Amino acid sequence: MNIAYVVMDGYRELMAARPGEQDETRVLPREFARLGAEMTTAAWRDPEVDWARFDAVLPKACWDYAERPIEFFAWLDRLRDVGARLLNPLELVRWNSDKRYLLDLRGAGVSVAPLVYVDRGGPRDLRAELASLGWGELVFKPAISAGAYRTFRASSPDAGGVAEQIEVILRDSGLLVQPFFPEIPRDGEWSFLFFGGEFSHALLKVPSRGDFRTQATFGATVTAQEPPPTLLDQAAAVVGALPGKTAYARVDGFIRDGRLQVMEVELIEPYLYLEHGGPLSARRFCEAVVARIGADRAAALAGAAGPPPPR
Repeated sequence: MNIAYVVMDGYRELMAARPGEQDETRVLPREFARLGAEMTTAAWRDPEVDWARFDAVLPKACWDYAERPIEFFAWLDRLRDVGARLLNPLELVRWNSDKRYLLDLRGAGVSVAPLVYVDRGGPRDLRAELASLGWGELVFKPAISAGAYRTFRASSPDAGGVAEQIEVILRDSGLLVQPFFPEIPRDGEWSFLFFGGEFSHALLKVPSRGDFRTQATFGATVTAQEPPPTLLDQAAAVVGALPGKTAYARVDGFIRDGRLQVMEVELIEPYLYLEHGGPLSARRFCEAVVARIGADRAAALAGAAGPPPPR
């Protein structure tokens, strides 16, 4: 079994500049080998890679896809055309690549943090709509984004420079507008990791003083946490509401009035925080991936064999 762990260009240099984070390409190969699988690191933008030769393609560190969405979606099309197996499945990856999916989750009964979605290039009177909501300070982000890419705070859509930044965002993707959530800098944002639909570990990310971003690259403090059972149940219900089975998923959100308010569900390239998940977290991830490949193979063989003959 040969598995492609897919990275962005410059991945090694990026991880070398993040000494507090774990380079998964140095940890996961030995766990895959224990299961009889070989992991190969490959860059998604490398035109020389033969993706069809892999039993599964994991787009785990394509952290620059939000900056190149058209190119990334073309790469997904190539994987489909050569018959490569993508984990998570191609349909889920496409769905998860645009934060419009949060509206789908809200429709499925998930407690999604308040938001306004603006279609790419679509005219909309944001000023009147946001004024009617009375949100006060606002956070703007692209609908296709990762790692707080082009995310910013502003007092209103009329604040200096905001209109220009919105225009830049809407050239490439839709736009997400949310109120500033004081719970995040005050109490932190939770992340729940699920491998093969089963809970692995959780952590709490607290922004640095004066900031609202929860990535360690912006100075946030990350600590492993044992979540209260009710909170874990709510996070598990989010995974259960997804429109497909996942080999891995990360649910991010904050607590308001005792309920998890979902900010994101990452199914493409979530950082797994294995260094906070205990000594077996990498093994759990690899076991879930290998099990998903095995299940897909079995389903494909059953489909090729056709229905059983009548008795």
